[in-house]
Amino acid sequence: MKRSFGFWLWRNLLLARGESAYARTRLIRSMILVALVMVPLVLALIFMDGMMRGITDKYILLQDGHVQFYEREPLFDDPNEFASIDERIVSGDYVVAGYGIIYSRENTAEVRVKGVDNSYFNDARKKQLSFAGEPLEKQGNLASVTVSETLAKSLNVSLGDRVAFMVVPDSSTAVVRPVLATITACYESGYHELDSSLIFMNRDDALRYFPKEKNAYTEVLVTKNSVDALGEIIASVKAHLGKTVSHATWDVFNFTVYQNFITSRQVILLVFIMILLVASVYVASIAQELVQDSMQALALYKTLGARNGQLSGAFFSAVMVVTLVGMILGVVAGIGIGTQLGVVLAWLGRSGIAGLQYYLLDFPVVISANDLIFICSSMLVISSITVHMTLRRIRRISPLELLQQD
Repeated sequence: MKRSFGFWLWRNLLLARGESAYARTRLIRSMILVALVMVPLVLALIFMDGMMRGITDKYILLQDGHVQFYEREPLFDDPNEFASIDERIVSGDYVVAGYGIIYSRENTAEVRVKGVDNSYFNDARKKQLSFAGEPLEKQGNLASVTVSETLAKSLNVSLGDRVAFMVVPDSSTAVVRPVLATITACYESGYHELDSSLIFMNRDDALRYFPKEKNAYTEVLVTKNSVDALGEIIASVKAHLGKTVSHATWDVFNFTVYQNFITSRQVILLVFIMILLVASVYVASIAQELVQDSMQALALYKTLGARNGQLSGAFFSAVMVVTLVGMILGVVAGIGIGTQLGVVLAWLGRSGIAGLQYYLLDFPVVISANDLIFICSSMLVISSITVHMTLRRIRRISPLELLQQD
């Protein structure tokens, strides 16, 4: 009997009829408002995850790789031999890297010089880049370099122009080496921070300016699904080599970037929680309105023997159903809009707005199920607490209030 009454009251609250049409409209409006809160949160979550993952991919694929093995000579004569060691390895490239200052007649810039050969630009890396010209093409005796469109614009140079470097090949010496080079290609990765400081040089030329004893290493890429298994992959490579080789993983040599992403993500999720806290206050107001409009009915139910637990449970369930439905509608709408986010970002990228150049707008849309579950669970937990606190008012309603109602 108790369960039947509780279910009847819950159904009556959600499926109001006749003279309670206003109550039904109010519940629908409440669902829509909850959905409107969730839509921007889902969009912000998709944008945050996509951009952070996109920036991480840029750094890994173009600047550092997943793993670096520090050996002065190539680990294998044939780079494709890495794939035979472990199928999770995409490539292993012998790289020489150093730092210097590049300058033209009008401007200078500090850059990271990365000496590679043409095999370095595999399919995975080409997806991150667009080229103009022939990368690393040797022209005469001068070094050939590939610079970004961003850097070329800053230096006011173009394809075929010559630029100069000041290279310090060894930090233990104070000898500065001037270098002349020809720009044989320009690239664009879509991320200003990376483009403004990274150039590619023909590896044979780079070996003349940067000693391989301190600047050469083998850069390994793995498949996206194998990032969490780097330890196993490193062990496989070392076992195949039959010797110990020092190494570092991407979260070590990009420690600052990696930690900044973690901190930013934590701060953004904290902001989301604060927004959900405000939203839960609105959810509590729904419960407050339901109780206020049902004062006479609640007093009557108590007169007929209904208990506080039954009444609170029915109201609590009704409010949480409204919240859950609104939340689901908001998540579905947010995901639907988020899947088209790439079109909007592409348009913003072409708009030429100066402030957007520091953001990565060219990234794949990522929908993280774990983050969505976290946000939805937080919304339900916080709302359930505020609604429960609001419904304590039912305990203070006396059957005598029947006499005070019109």
